[in-house]
Amino acid sequence: MDAAVERAMTMVLEIIKSTAKSNVSVNTGQLRNNIDYQLKSMNGKVVGIVGSPEQYAIYVEFGTGEFAENGSGRKGGWAYQDAGGDWHFTWGQKPQSFMRKAFRQNKQQVKEILSRELGTTFKGA
Repeated sequence: MDAAVERAMTMVLEIIKSTAKSNVSVNTGQLRNNIDYQLKSMNGKVVGIVGSPEQYAIYVEFGTGEFAENGSGRKGGWAYQDAGGDWHFTWGQKPQSFMRKAFRQNKQQVKEILSRELGTTFKGA
């Protein structure tokens, strides 16, 4: 991987990671603490990925139940028992879009950094 590309990508991935951590709501802190990035070369292209290995991250991002994006969640609500043995009823949770929001918030800055560091101009997207 070209050193300039790696440096530029690392800069933008750090910015998006930091913003995503700021955007996510915190209960235990586990999700926020496990947001990170990977930089890899795939099929001759440099790919940067920001995300979390926490299995529930997708539910925080896209919502659940009645509130899930695109109407893809369970309808009618459900009951569940928490770790303390108490029962709760829920219709689901609204999407928080902390990852997509982080990208949108930094889109222009990402373009500027990549243009400056790599000497190219990015159009569209």
